[in-house]
Amino acid sequence: MEVREVEFFRGKLRFLQPDFHRISVDLVLFASRIKGVKGSSLVVDLGAGFGFLSLVIAKRWGCRVVAVERDERVFSLLVENIKLNGLEGLVEPIKEDIRYLKLKGADVAVSNPPFFPKDYSKRDGGFHFEEDTTLKDFIVSASRVLRDGGYANFLIPSFRLGEIFHYSREVNLHVRELTFMFPTQRKPAKLTIALLRRNLPGQVHVNPPLVINEESGGYTPAVEEVLENFLR
Repeated sequence: MEVREVEFFRGKLRFLQPDFHRISVDLVLFASRIKGVKGSSLVVDLGAGFGFLSLVIAKRWGCRVVAVERDERVFSLLVENIKLNGLEGLVEPIKEDIRYLKLKGADVAVSNPPFFPKDYSKRDGGFHFEEDTTLKDFIVSASRVLRDGGYANFLIPSFRLGEIFHYSREVNLHVRELTFMFPTQRKPAKLTIALLRRNLPGQVHVNPPLVINEESGGYTPAVEEVLENFLR
């Protein structure tokens, strides 16, 4: 496994990143739109990988984060990244399958689950594809770990939005906010940020669109603002 060190937010966070699973601007933007977190929160990162979301949340809000990851390769990097950024007192790594996690009473759950179903036609392997753990498993796990009223934040492909609505109803999670992420203004939304609340139904609010790139190239001002100022 090839690993290299990368910096984000002008060096405020550093990560040992494997060559097969890299941080994208989509994940950075998702981190900036997570809802329900404050300094006293207990946050659970379901499928934490090598720790990007966990460390960003702990650094931004100073709260406790439980980072759950079962893959031995990236779990070792998760542990190293916590140490690399001096966040041992805030981020607790747990090597566990999210389907069997016993933790309860969390205020916030976050997840960037594998994007594509196992039988997806464009399958090419890697961390973006489901193996034995499905999107439904992540939704069920989020409901199980959250307290009533707790927040579940998901980053998913837009074509799987129907699954979020379908599976969440079965486990007392309710979709409350959606943010559609567009590669450019002229292209369809490929990703969606979904905010759900446990046992707290209500109307669904659709936020203004989040456009990543200018048609002429380069990031939009909204994205540049996140990269520059989200972690001060």
